[in-house]
Amino acid sequence: MPQLAKMPPIQEHLHACTMCGYCVPVCPAYQEAGWEGASPRGRIFAMRQYDLRGPLDRLLRRHVTPGEDFARSAWECTGCGACEEVCPVDIPFDRLWDDVKEWMVSSGLEREQLHPYVENVRETHNLYGKAQDERGAWISAEAVQSENPEVVYWVGCAASYEKQQIARAVVKILNAAKVTYKILGPEEWCSGAPLARMGYQEMVRKELMPHNLDAVARTGTKALVTACAECYRSFARDYKDWGGNPPFSVFHISHFLEKLVREKRITFTKPIPQSVVFHDACHMGRVCDTFDPPRQALKFIKDLKLLEILPMREEALCSGGGGGFPDVYPAQAANVASRRIEAAVNTGSNTIVTTCPHAEMHFDKIAKQRNMQISIVDLAEMVAQAL
Repeated sequence: MPQLAKMPPIQEHLHACTMCGYCVPVCPAYQEAGWEGASPRGRIFAMRQYDLRGPLDRLLRRHVTPGEDFARSAWECTGCGACEEVCPVDIPFDRLWDDVKEWMVSSGLEREQLHPYVENVRETHNLYGKAQDERGAWISAEAVQSENPEVVYWVGCAASYEKQQIARAVVKILNAAKVTYKILGPEEWCSGAPLARMGYQEMVRKELMPHNLDAVARTGTKALVTACAECYRSFARDYKDWGGNPPFSVFHISHFLEKLVREKRITFTKPIPQSVVFHDACHMGRVCDTFDPPRQALKFIKDLKLLEILPMREEALCSGGGGGFPDVYPAQAANVASRRIEAAVNTGSNTIVTTCPHAEMHFDKIAKQRNMQISIVDLAEMVAQAL
């Protein structure tokens, strides 16, 4: 068995836990697995036993040292933050689970299913291993970018390669409001949010964050805009937590739309007479406490009826698409997504709108696999249709 690295400084949180169990029923992994080892309380209990180990444990041959079984359970976590939302003693679970996964990685207990993402980002600076010089290939040759931009549009790996319709929608919005912008193309590297949730925070802190902050700052812009919930989280929360305070404002496109409407720089002229349901992306909602701006952005659209999937807002169920969960636990991740899609279908709408491209891709994959009749679109795409 690999030698465990030193436990991160999480002991205060381990012993603050009252074992109340509020976190157990809200955990998507527990809801699927049904055993407490998959729950936040189960993992806290195992780590607390390890922290309190003593000579008697060895004498009685109590196996209190986390090994492969515990390491595997560390990734039985979608990174959704539901446990932190309900914790009565305010344990910062969102950051704690990232630290625990990083501990397992540094102890040689990482998940081999996640290696391709790490290697792709190291070699090509994007999650998918695609050519970095093609990162900006989606943008029209006629597009006019500014060398003195009002905003830098941070595209993200998903919209650069897998969901380019999102990128084109954001540019349509910026053009409609006559906002001067610039994309970074090959100078934009993965923001690192997916890797940090997989246990590779150190790589993000030391390699990706410094490059990305510098690349944006060198443009002289005063604002960064992104349509990706995870990239928004990186710049708005993770980088700041790690001491990399951005010298520019950070907006999700929904925040920026509110600003543009308030300044009367954009109007929505095309009605969209249909109903849609909104899915709260975990990293936008619970983690960054951003629930209203995406809903308000949809309310700007004429004749659009906005419905809610229950549970919603702080209590919303995760898509199951984050933290490497679909790669390590594909069946559980598929079931989590399926339950959320079924709840959306039950509203009577045939369209889910979300702010997370990774949730969108995960939902889309499971909906097709299980023949579920619903389409999934990004917020920016929906808004762009109304211009």
